[in-house]
Amino acid sequence: MLATDLSARTDRALDRAVVLARETGAALTVLHVSEPDGLGRMAVDERLRLAERHLLADLPDEVLADAAAPSSPFTIRTRVEDGDAADTILRIAEDDGFDLIVTGLARNEPMGRLLLGDTVDRLLRRSSVPVLVVRRRAKRPYRQMLIATDLSGPARHATETALTLLPDLPATVIHAFDTPFHHLSSDRTAHIRALGETAAHRLNDALDALAVPASRVAGLTRIVLPGPADEAVAAELAREPSDLVVLGTRGQGVVAEAVLGSVAKRILATVDEDVLVVPRGN
Repeated sequence: MLATDLSARTDRALDRAVVLARETGAALTVLHVSEPDGLGRMAVDERLRLAERHLLADLPDEVLADAAAPSSPFTIRTRVEDGDAADTILRIAEDDGFDLIVTGLARNEPMGRLLLGDTVDRLLRRSSVPVLVVRRRAKRPYRQMLIATDLSGPARHATETALTLLPDLPATVIHAFDTPFHHLSSDRTAHIRALGETAAHRLNDALDALAVPASRVAGLTRIVLPGPADEAVAAELAREPSDLVVLGTRGQGVVAEAVLGSVAKRILATVDEDVLVVPRGN
């Protein structure tokens, strides 16, 4: 599902959703939720008809023709609904069994920083379906993804989901390990090396236990770095660029509030790449 607010900022998300649909043979639904303006100046039916016209006008003719061709690997349909945007997107995604929600960013800060916006923020906190936040122009299929893991159950689920959704995409899995302050002494280098070796063993054990084909696991690049996860991710992206960063969350609703307020939210705020956020599995 592509969730669009019909603004120019969601063009990037549309392009990526179409690329993914072509690549995977998915059925793509482009959804726009028309929210009441609070003043009741337009009847619901009229507002939905107007939104549907705008939605169809937003879809490039070549995309619609490509999807309608008999040999097309994917299909595309449009859908317009009335209600609160986040609530409606979540309800439809869950009720209709969507595998992925694709969305864009909300707006630019004065200094050019792209912000999530309230609707996307609520999707990330509450969705039981993976959410792909698109930041960059989709000029080609993804070429490399970076999966951040803390070796927890939710992180394992996020890794399995990403490797399953994009089974042919080369992937690097990165694990950041703590370096306690009380070990800042003359033997700090040796201590960090020992912690890194332990972290590498734990990462290998976690990856070997994934419920994905062994050949997929064997092809993973494994990275362990000291320090906070957001700094480790930034350092690895600077060293070896990726198109896509994958994060897991520990739950939905109230549970996810704290998680997205810390590690995942810091990574979302600092990277310029597209980010796939995978909620905790059932």
